Amino acid sequence: MSTVEIEVKLTGTGAELSAAFDDLGGGRPARERLLTTYYDTPEGHLRRRGYALRIRSRGGDRELTLKRDEGDGLTRGEWTSPLPPATRDDGTPRLDQLPGEAPVSDLGIANADALNPTFLTDIERTKKEVRTSGALVEVSLDTGRISAGGRETPVAELELELLSGPVRDMLSGARELLAKRRLAVGTRSKAARGTDLLLGTSPPAVRAARAKLDPADSIDEALANVVRAASIQVTGNLAPVLEAGDPEGIHQLRVSLRRLRSALLFLKPHLGSRADALNREARRVLKRLGPARDLDVFLLETLPAVIDANPEVWTLLRIRDAARERRDAAHASTRELILGRRFNRFVLDLLQVAHSGGLVARDADEPLPAAARRRLNKRYRSLMKAGRGFERLGEPERHRVRIALKKLRYACDYSRSLFPGPAVRSCLRRLSSLQDDLGRLNDAAVARQISGELAAADPTAVDGAARVRDWCDERVRSAEPGLIESWRTFVAAAPFW
Repeated sequence: MSTVEIEVKLTGTGAELSAAFDDLGGGRPARERLLTTYYDTPEGHLRRRGYALRIRSRGGDRELTLKRDEGDGLTRGEWTSPLPPATRDDGTPRLDQLPGEAPVSDLGIANADALNPTFLTDIERTKKEVRTSGALVEVSLDTGRISAGGRETPVAELELELLSGPVRDMLSGARELLAKRRLAVGTRSKAARGTDLLLGTSPPAVRAARAKLDPADSIDEALANVVRAASIQVTGNLAPVLEAGDPEGIHQLRVSLRRLRSALLFLKPHLGSRADALNREARRVLKRLGPARDLDVFLLETLPAVIDANPEVWTLLRIRDAARERRDAAHASTRELILGRRFNRFVLDLLQVAHSGGLVARDADEPLPAAARRRLNKRYRSLMKAGRGFERLGEPERHRVRIALKKLRYACDYSRSLFPGPAVRSCLRRLSSLQDDLGRLNDAAVARQISGELAAADPTAVDGAARVRDWCDERVRSAEPGLIESWRTFVAAAPFW
């Protein structure tokens, strides 16, 4: 059997999950024990391609399932076949036992005998069917453990799987639970958690997924596509931040929110109050994430270079120690934010728009290429205005150029498939190079500010802060000729649209 599974996962304490399960009402729940073995090759052919293969036993029944996570926090492809009762000779699953439509050729396995058991899950599941507005939903309360390589990790989660009806109604039901209970949106499948447990790895940061727009798309369809790409990046970077405190995860989470805001502002004349609410919340989250990102850059990129250039200056170590304390506090604030009710409601709202659209309130029938060209022209004019007399601009003015350029770059990236041809790639390369150059100037400004604040709190670190300031000033001076040349190259090129 082949299906597309649409489900949202919620995590929290056992008591909160159990209470949320009861809050949903519904009929008498059923209970079952699920014993599942996952398989892959020693080289990880399946996991590298985004697939998971498992044999699940429940009572006397067994089934073979191939799954593919679409990465959007909601959707998974699933291909399942019943298996005969277990015998002593049962071992490696046979791929020819999967449904005929299963994408076996995509797995990269020439010989099914190369498959080995990798990890196990032992889950007690309590489930029932409930109605949330117009959606019929199967709700499963799962508790148990994942075992791999002599290690174990607990499982406690509530899954809401759509059986019929609108996705938005299922998500509305999940949103109501967040208003009552201290829960968070879960973004990691058991298969992904088991793989990390087996390998001793942490979830990696997720970079932006490209939204591919079609000229025939409506504006609402195009925006939902862009929001879907942003939601993939948002949900993909929650686990790296929560589980590993990954600085790159924080960075990519901020990138995803900036890209989202850029898209909402790009099409703002067409949008209504729901889009305004999403934009405001994304802005709030970005502001909360800013200190953690700034301190990560300071500690991982700027300060090591300053210390290498001044190895005898011990006060730089005072700066480093104080910055680490601030960074740890900023990361703790980030985790608190991500686990909070408000942020998780925002994530569910993103998923709802990604799958159902509905943000466009005005001029919905305007052709997408015409709307994109009109808005690109406005973005371009704003950048040219901000960059007038670029060579003479001071640091605050160049920061405004950087913001305007970033908005144009994201808009060009969204619109690239509407204007085919090599000019698009050339423009994006120039924009990216110029953004990187301006970003380094911003990093220098932030480093001066951080070191100055730390020295104000610790007078013995004043000399260290001065060394940071001098190093940043020299970096800005040396980068100036290249920056001006990059700006002139960009201005000289005609817009691709």
